[in-house]
Parts: sequence; structure tokens; C-alpha cells
Amino acid sequence: MTDTEAPVVWQRVPQGWIELVAFSDDEIARRWWEAYLAPARGAVDADALATMTAGFHEARRVLQDAPYSVAGIFPYLVDEPTVFFLGTTVLPAPSDAAAARTASSLTGLVRFDDDMRTESFVALDGRTGSASLGRATMPDGGEVGAVIGEVPLPANEGTVFVVALSLDVDRLDELAPYAALALDSTRLLGADEEPPSYPPAEWLAAASEGGA
Repeated sequence: MTDTEAPVVWQRVPQGWIELVAFSDDEIARRWWEAYLAPARGAVDADALATMTAGFHEARRVLQDAPYSVAGIFPYLVDEPTVFFLGTTVLPAPSDAAAARTASSLTGLVRFDDDMRTESFVALDGRTGSASLGRATMPDGGEVGAVIGEVPLPANEGTVFVVALSLDVDRLDELAPYAALALDSTRLLGADEEPPSYPPAEWLAAASEGGA
């Protein structure tokens, strides 16, 4: 990677993920969306596909000015289906908690209700982060379940800041593991770097030894 090449934000995403922002231009986004829909053609009627396509492009428009490196939605189909949103901002080093909080003002985030709680957590590789969880109100007045968390990148390369939202306010406990996945797995990669194994190989080895 040369000095002029920006690192690439890599993240493990959930099954069914619909990416909204991590495209270099609209044409690549369009082609990605067409490939995403390809398995559904013939099984889903044309009007439904057209509605989904319009929704995809509208969601991209809404997020076009938000400083997310990775952001998208995915269906959560356990019991009563709902939709989860995950948005990730990477703040370059040097960074601190104050800089991470600044990201919330940049992304026009939710306002937590009185039941908000803040917890610390330890990533699989030992990094310590924090997350706030609770019911929250969107700028348009809608209520969602929300998790907002931050954790340092490996080697203190910066800070990962994640916003996770659930349209169903009662699915907060089910949303939290996906926020943790985004926080824990996000990495900055050079142009010639391959994504690391996730979970980390050493963690899998330790788990295997512990279960032996």
C-alpha cells in the first residue's frame, strides 16, 4: 500500500446483509444490488422487486452524507420478523473517547430514553470497549431499540464506533450480539492485505483446548 492509498475498512457482516454505503460509486452499488436480487427473480413478483429496489436507492440517499464506512440492514427472522440496522464509523488515530462521542453528532443519532444503561465489554482479543443500550427516539420521533458502542482498533490504529438499531424496541437483547460482532470484527486493511480469521485463530484454538 502506498502513502496515498487509504486503508479499507473490513467487517464481518450478518447473513442477509444489505450494504448501503461501502461502494465507490452508484454504478457499483447498482450492480451489487442486481446480484443480490438475482436469486429472487422468478420467485418474487416484479412489483415487489421494484419496491425493494426503490427502497435500496432511497436508503442510500438518506445515508449519503453520514460518515459511515460500513452501514446496512438485515432481516431478523426469529419469532416476529423485524429489521436491524448497523452503521460503523472508524475514527483514525490518535483518538479518544471524546472523539468517539463526536461521531454521534456527525451521524444525527438517536436520543436515549431514561432506561439507557452503559456497560463495558472485552473483545475476543482483549481490547476493552463500552456500549450504551436502551430504547431511543429517532429525529422523526419514531422509537427504536438502540446500541451505541466504541472500542479501540487493534494496535491503537483508531476507534471503531458502531450504531445498531432495531425497528422492534423489544428486541434489544437480540440486537446486542450483532453490535458486538461489528465492534469486535472491524479492521483496517491495506490494499494487499487479506481479512483476518474471525473469530481469531488463537481464540478458536484456546476454545478447542478448553473443551477437550
